[in-house]
Amino acid sequence: MYMQQLRSVLILEDETLLSITIEDLLRDLGAQQVLSFTDHAQAAAHAQSADIDCAILDVVIRGRPTFEIADILDDRGIPFVFSSGVSIGEVEDRHRHRPFLSKPFSDDDLRESIRRVLEKQRPDANAGPSEASA
Repeated sequence: MYMQQLRSVLILEDETLLSITIEDLLRDLGAQQVLSFTDHAQAAAHAQSADIDCAILDVVIRGRPTFEIADILDDRGIPFVFSSGVSIGEVEDRHRHRPFLSKPFSDDDLRESIRRVLEKQRPDANAGPSEASA
């Protein structure tokens, strides 16, 4: 049901093979567009303006945390999932409540995380903006 809302997804991941694997799974789940980035600036630009349903962010890309992109997504009300080989303790306090996938993760783990963020974001497709973001 919630996977029907999955049209466009942003991925910020610097491990090429993992990024391709995630992209393939997202397309299998119905995503029509998957925007994959390994660069903070490009991901931030798309996070600010692209019409995306959710995002998957590696916590650290090229030695730099991705919390700036997480903040942009949060400000826009776009749900996201963190993925990382580091522990949840490395995530800044303001984002510790976000779904977190520890690498390596399974396809089922990713699928469930995406389902949860979409479900939480849009509990009722007919709800108004204040209800959907509550």
